[in-house]
Amino acid sequence: MSSLTPKELNQLSEDTGLSKLSIQDWHKRFTHDCPSGSLSKERYLNLYRAYYPRARNSDGYAQMFFTTFDDDRDQALNFREFLRIVAITQGTDEKAKLEIAFKAYNRNHLENNLSRKHFRSVITTILDLVETPDDQEEEDGSNNEEKREKIIEWTLRCLGFDDKNEISRKEFVRRCKDDANLYEFLSFHCVPKPNCPDGDLRGKDKYKISIKTGTEGKKLIGNKSGTNANVFLIVHGETANSESIQLQNSHTHKDPFEHGHTDIFTQFLPSLGEIKGATLWHTGDKNQGWYVDNLLITNETLNQTTYFPVQRWLDSDEYDKMTKVELVPDQPPGYAQ
Repeated sequence: MSSLTPKELNQLSEDTGLSKLSIQDWHKRFTHDCPSGSLSKERYLNLYRAYYPRARNSDGYAQMFFTTFDDDRDQALNFREFLRIVAITQGTDEKAKLEIAFKAYNRNHLENNLSRKHFRSVITTILDLVETPDDQEEEDGSNNEEKREKIIEWTLRCLGFDDKNEISRKEFVRRCKDDANLYEFLSFHCVPKPNCPDGDLRGKDKYKISIKTGTEGKKLIGNKSGTNANVFLIVHGETANSESIQLQNSHTHKDPFEHGHTDIFTQFLPSLGEIKGATLWHTGDKNQGWYVDNLLITNETLNQTTYFPVQRWLDSDEYDKMTKVELVPDQPPGYAQ
């Protein structure tokens, strides 16, 4: 697959609103992963299977959107079609995200109204993506079908289906933008750019890394507990250790590791076995001390969570002046004497 010409680069930037540098980065990754020049439908479905490993069924949802983005109906996504997904998911245009969702939910029709009957099946498909097998039974042992039905009825009611049998694209967008919960549920659930050292999700487990920055102020100068330093992590497993991971692109906050915030990151790594420990550090100077409350690492492929109560400063200027700490599950490391 040849490189992009200046004319192609200009046109793609104009069509998508993405910077030329970003387009070139995505093109490099796309050509590496898809040397044939296209992403097959099966591989697209596999991306969803990998990113939502515990979903009841991710294929139905992925299929809906694949059909929407596959403009030439050749059962594969070329780079231009793929870049449309990137532009929508990375952009901040809520209307664009909702319109592409409406088109996918409405059998690839943007102008036709969406019927109540068909939309019930769409909601079921969304639930199959976002629910896990564990959700199929409530804590009291009752069947989860009643809960699913309540979600379906809530969604239909929020969209105004109580007194009509179909909804237009314009009304769908308006109602979703007016209700944050509805927007979160119905907008396009994408597969983000994977945090994976070699860019290949095959054979990898999905790990969710959650770090809570505490609210303790520094004893001497009263600074808050967050940091803007670069933060790194190594996960130690029973069968293998991860490479050094720089924690960036938090799912929950634009500026990670701020006072009182919990930041969540996703990584795809070879299976490490049972997690036995972790090494956490940052590269900041004495003005970038960081109080870490806790670290949670979840292997979402296996549904296994490991808890590290950190509860200490990583600060080159105070306490034991350490910015790097070795962690053991369920044991606060304390400070060196």
